[in-house]
Amino acid sequence: FRDGQVVTQGIQQILEQAKTKNNVKLLGILFNCCEPEALTIALEKINSDKDLVNILSDSDVLLGAYANRLTQVDPNWSLAESESPQPFRKDLNERHYWEDFVQQWIDKYGVRMIGGCCGITPEHISYIQRELDKKMEG
Repeated sequence: FRDGQVVTQGIQQILEQAKTKNNVKLLGILFNCCEPEALTIALEKINSDKDLVNILSDSDVLLGAYANRLTQVDPNWSLAESESPQPFRKDLNERHYWEDFVQQWIDKYGVRMIGGCCGITPEHISYIQRELDKKMEG
């Protein structure tokens, strides 16, 4: 998490908080608007915690990943000091997003909600849909 908390501990806190709320059914935990590489690292950490994986599975809580296509953001960056928008990466076209990230998130880490944020276009999402359709047919 951005505050430095370990992702597995953060998810455990979310699950515990959801238990304390009456009439609240947690359906999913989604990671949004960060580099796809960061999402992969988070998913690896989650997947390595077998107890957490079992809790998520037993609770029917799905994982989601919505990466952006922005270039790496400097850790010292601030909106107040920014004079221009963060540029988009040129190496993350539709095929690469699917092959290098989304397919792995689905197959290796069990992610079931996929999308995109800043710079991930309708063409990226259409490409993912076509690839998922092929998997369903095959």
